Order: sequence, then C-alpha cells, then structure tokens
Amino acid sequence: MSDDVSPEIYAFCTICKQNVPLEVTKEDIEKAKTGLISVLSVHGDPQHAILVYLDKNLKARGIEYPSLLQVKESGSVEGDKASIVEDDTHDLSSIISSFGEKQDQAINSFAHISAQLIAGNTLYLIHNNISIGKVVKDQLDALFTDHKVSLFVISYDDIDSVSGMRPSIFDLQYGSFVSEGMTLDTEHFEQLIKDAISSLNGFNVLKNDYRKLKYSYRRLWELLSAGARTYTRKKLAYLVSIDLSMIPLLLKMAENDGVDVASRVKLTKEEMKKKKKKKK
Repeated sequence: MSDDVSPEIYAFCTICKQNVPLEVTKEDIEKAKTGLISVLSVHGDPQHAILVYLDKNLKARGIEYPSLLQVKESGSVEGDKASIVEDDTHDLSSIISSFGEKQDQAINSFAHISAQLIAGNTLYLIHNNISIGKVVKDQLDALFTDHKVSLFVISYDDIDSVSGMRPSIFDLQYGSFVSEGMTLDTEHFEQLIKDAISSLNGFNVLKNDYRKLKYSYRRLWELLSAGARTYTRKKLAYLVSIDLSMIPLLLKMAENDGVDVASRVKLTKEEMKKKKKKKK
C-alpha cells in the first residue's frame, strides 16, 4: 500500500448487519499513533450512525450507536430529521481483546476481572491515555449494569494512590495484572465467556449469564440471612440454580455482605478432612 492510499478499515454494524467501511484520513492515522481516535460513519436506509474508536493499530476498541442522530434528507449530519437508534449493542470480542493480544490469555484475564467485579472487589485499569481506559471502562459498565461494580481508570502516576483491601489492578497497555486481588476460581467464567463468543449476540448472552449469577446470589443471600437452618454447598447450588463450582464465590460475596457463612453452611466430610490437614 502506497503512502497516498488510506488503509481499508471496516467495522461491523449490528443495525444493518454488515461491515461498514470507515473513512480514515492520514491525519487520523497520525493521531492514532499517540492515542485513541473516533470515526463516525453515517450510512444505511434509513440512515443511522456508528461511532468507532480505533487504537494505534487502527483496530476497533469500541463501537457506540448514537441514540439520536440528526440527518437531512440529503444525507448530511444536521438538525432536521431525527432517526432513533438503539444504544445497547457492544462487540464482546472487542471488549475481550482489550485484555490481551492472544485470545486465550485475554479470556483468562477477562474471566478473572469478571469474577473480581461480581464478587465486589475493586478493579483499577491502568493506561497512560485515560481516554482509552475510559472506553474499556464504559464497555464493562454496560456489561455489568445489574451489578454495583467498583471500577476506576488511572495512569501509572496514580498507582501509589490506590487504596482498599487487595484491589485488582490490570495494566491495559501491557495486558497483565499488577495485582490480581482475591483468589477466586474463574474456570466457570472462562466457559461462560467462550460460549458467549461463539453466539451470534455474545455481549447480551454474557450479560444475561451475569444477570442470572446476580439473581442466584440474591437468592443465596436470602436463604443464609433468614432463620437458622444450615445447608451443604451442594444443596445451596440446587436451591439457587447455579453450578456447584460457583458456590465458593457466592459465599465469599455473602461474607463480604456480613452473612455468618461459617455457621450456616455445613462442610462435607471431605472438606472437613482438608481443613484439618491445613491446621496441621
């Protein structure tokens, strides 16, 4: 490709279900080398728009669908006709790619981050370009709308100001954890993410899975907060309709919310043996 020819860049628009070419100038390419750039594409019939955020490699890091687009009949972006476009579509693959160049590594990191946020742990995203970090944060906020997550974007200069017990800190520029936070089993999260990626609407599939997880936790909290009955972990998993492997995470969440889990959840014989071995 010569210097006079702009690279062919496309973004998938879920409204018209096709790849849309983006007009990127030489000036845009220069700006991308030092930070995030945004490219607006107005297209389709009826006309609608997508706002695409590109990184230094001209790779889409986020796509937004403006909720109110003003267009003239001629097609210019003005203020006469209004076309309403839904603002609830995100690209799951793009979100995951923010956490690593290799997919397996990115999924592993994203699964750990998901578990930390759902468990109520604080997550800090580090990037010297705060605008890039905020794009990733906005994507995560959209995914966890049913959860009260504690999520912040900071620069390297702000690391010393990080506070809280065992926060999770992820470096977006190097794709690695500075601090992993709580020790959690993330295998189930990895499987949910892999299943969602292979789905047509992966973002909403995963969002719904996390919503179900939140519902299961509310049900578990209600069971352990009322009366004096004790439960085995297997029984709790059955009652709250969740995979048994996720019960330890939900119990940690309950402990954080002040539930006396130790007196309400019975250990199996195998768990009691492991506990005795640790004491020795």
